[in-house]
Amino acid sequence: MMALIGKEMRMTLRSLVFYLFIIASVFFYFTSYATEETWGELSPPAASVTTQNLGTAEHPYYGRKQPGNTTELAQRMKREIDFDLNAGTTDKQRLGFSVKSKLTAEEKEALSKAVSELDRILLTPDKYTMANVYSVAGEIDKQLGGNSMYKVGLRDYGFPIESYEEAVKAQAVILSSYNAKLNAGELLPGAARYFSDYMSLPAGIFPVFLSAFLLLRDRSSRMSELTYSRRVSSWVYVGSKCIAQGIMLSLVYLILAVIGGWQTVDTLGLTGQTGEAVMIFLGYTAWWLLPTLWVSVAFGMFGSMLFRRGIVPIALQIVWWFLSVLPLMGSYGLNRLFIRFNSPDDYQLYRGWADEIALNRSFYLMLTVLLVIGAAGLWERNRSRLDSAGTLNRKKAKGALAAPDPGALR
Repeated sequence: MMALIGKEMRMTLRSLVFYLFIIASVFFYFTSYATEETWGELSPPAASVTTQNLGTAEHPYYGRKQPGNTTELAQRMKREIDFDLNAGTTDKQRLGFSVKSKLTAEEKEALSKAVSELDRILLTPDKYTMANVYSVAGEIDKQLGGNSMYKVGLRDYGFPIESYEEAVKAQAVILSSYNAKLNAGELLPGAARYFSDYMSLPAGIFPVFLSAFLLLRDRSSRMSELTYSRRVSSWVYVGSKCIAQGIMLSLVYLILAVIGGWQTVDTLGLTGQTGEAVMIFLGYTAWWLLPTLWVSVAFGMFGSMLFRRGIVPIALQIVWWFLSVLPLMGSYGLNRLFIRFNSPDDYQLYRGWADEIALNRSFYLMLTVLLVIGAAGLWERNRSRLDSAGTLNRKKAKGALAAPDPGALR
């Protein structure tokens, strides 16, 4: 099997699509993660928060501020709920687009109950955490049928800073939070999650373009009869192709993870932390991102054997990818092809979802194995059919040779 894996890896190096995949992945890295915006979010607030008035004298604007405590978050959430109640509508996600939906009597009652819950939290905010407040929004989302703007990660509860004094205070709070994050060792894991979030987008779509035609290559080159006739088990044949393809594609992302860890440390000036950063980035890439890549490879192979057409699994993967893009945070059910946690911060929220994320990633690792087994079974079925057809043709040919020539008896 090792020989077949090596041969398939060499075959991948001859594929133009593989190099297009590398170019696309590198391009995505430098345009999505390694950007000034990312460095601004990861840098100390002095490098990213301005105290200049970006508005006018009548309407000053010093940027936006995210809720920094339970009180601010509860107040902002209550304000959004009141707005929806007064309007009689709310925003819901439908096929990736935000649409206005009229509130039913039951939904209005659910929103009113949420307001009462937030009022109770605001009476004694010290007894609650921000996660408790987010859970109120999560319950609203369930009552609204899911995929509403109250789903954690979809709605932004930030608000404008309208005075210089508020801007200075906000900067001090952000600086204190940044130092606490740095001292707790949460900066680099947050950066690695941010990296994995962005890079999982191409990992969830590009591999299928390579794997969907992997098992159909012999048929297109008219080598299927020769391949089927060889004494090789279906698992060895199909498994070696999947493993080789997965290794080659994984190496691209692992190399980008090394570059990402090194560049993050270099850009942020974290002297002496390169080795630690590289290991953290590799760890998150392997656990967070690679299950998406491997299941995409396996799905392309299984789909091509099931439908006998490479374009079908590609089309299905595009739909699967599209449905997994949103929300940007939260919602880690088994239907989610890749993990979205579009923030280098919010460590406590991440900890709260860690078990769901682990279950999701474990599921896709197992699904990868099942899809490869399924693809091997379908490949073996095709070989058996070809063998049966070949045997039947040989019997017919022998029968034709054995039949006497009527003319010879005259």
